[in-house]
Amino acid sequence: MIKIAACQYQIETLADWKQYTVKIEGLAQQAKQQQAQLLILPEYAGVEAACQAYATDNELYAALQPVLPQYIAFYQQIARDYQLYIQAGTIIEETAPKQYINRAYFFGPTGTYGYQDKLQLIEFEKKQKIIQRGQQQTVFKTSLGMIGIAVCYDSEFPEIVRGLVKAGAELILVPSYTVSLAGYNRVFLSCRARAIENQCFVAVSFVVGPVTLSDTPEHPTGQAAILGPVDVGFPDDGILAQGKKDEISLVTADISFQKLTSVRRHGQVRNFEDMTGEYPSPAVCDVDLSHKGRGK
Repeated sequence: MIKIAACQYQIETLADWKQYTVKIEGLAQQAKQQQAQLLILPEYAGVEAACQAYATDNELYAALQPVLPQYIAFYQQIARDYQLYIQAGTIIEETAPKQYINRAYFFGPTGTYGYQDKLQLIEFEKKQKIIQRGQQQTVFKTSLGMIGIAVCYDSEFPEIVRGLVKAGAELILVPSYTVSLAGYNRVFLSCRARAIENQCFVAVSFVVGPVTLSDTPEHPTGQAAILGPVDVGFPDDGILAQGKKDEISLVTADISFQKLTSVRRHGQVRNFEDMTGEYPSPAVCDVDLSHKGRGK
């Protein structure tokens, strides 16, 4: 069995870098006390490392860049100290002058790390023309099993998650940031669908509470959850654990990849297997013109 801890997390204005590290280490301690082996934070959680508020998103993103080396070193150390896998949410990283990527780092308990960039941008991100979309998918091989990351909106695209599962991922981590109930439902319901259609586990983390780090103050909403298939040996709604809406908390659940193997082979349905088939292209039937009846 593997225990996952998914955060409902508030992004705050902090006094300094030390206060940030104390906050994150407290989460790692809490996860370890609950015997979790993997901790996931939400999308944009890394912008908190800038600590103070800025006049614009551009200024905030620029302020993060000098912090990146110590951000990475800090999470390497925390992962080693607490023997945790940590998906640190996302942070904004500069790839060209004033051009940024939304990057999700994944740290292992030996201090090694990799990352997954967000592939699909929402309309706000497109209009800003500051953040660029990612170009590659990564599956992380760990002692727990194969793990993939789909950043927030990416979870709404079956092909993205399907690519990760076909590459061997049995657990998909979804760091998310949603500022409306509709946005939350889109991500949450998409995550449930991805778990069903791929017969895999999905763990989703959300930002909660007001965010005032730039000129666009927001009030994100969400409920972290750990989800599985809807089949034999799993809850009838597929929800293994879920937090209370908009409360800062750590949501935990045990998962078993052996149970996935069993349900894929012996479940009531074979979504994972059946979805690999080829389907015919749809034909168009004009019901107003085709096959008119001869009766009066």
